[in-house]
Amino acid sequence: MSVHQITLEQKAKVPRKVLFDLLADHENLNRFFRANFSLIKKGTPTSNGIGAVREVSAGPFTYQEQILDYKENEHLHYKVIHGGPVKEHGSWIQIQSLNAKQSLIHYRIMFTPRVEGTGWLIKLVLEQEVKKALQTLAKHGEAKWKM
Repeated sequence: MSVHQITLEQKAKVPRKVLFDLLADHENLNRFFRANFSLIKKGTPTSNGIGAVREVSAGPFTYQEQILDYKENEHLHYKVIHGGPVKEHGSWIQIQSLNAKQSLIHYRIMFTPRVEGTGWLIKLVLEQEVKKALQTLAKHGEAKWKM
């Protein structure tokens, strides 16, 4: 089966710590993504860190994601470990400081669909959903930081 890739970037007028804190707060990701999230296993060095497992319910799918790599204020790497329309999935989120008050989120997803021929549809939906979520995240972060 073919591997599909999505690469997105989003600028925000906030320090990267603000964005990282929002993205690493697994149980509140529903503020940005159209899905429900719950932390079902705590990770290290924080509960949202390496080894953390979150359950995601999005539309007809429920699946679990595990944090594989976590460096505070820099990056998250996770994969789907159970369920969903993919049999292999890895996502990398890196946050880069552009200056003291501006950051750039790099979000990359690679996946293989569970059912042959559905990759294009999964890619289309994921790309639209993640793009919208990153825009919402940036706006939320900017509003929160200005408070």
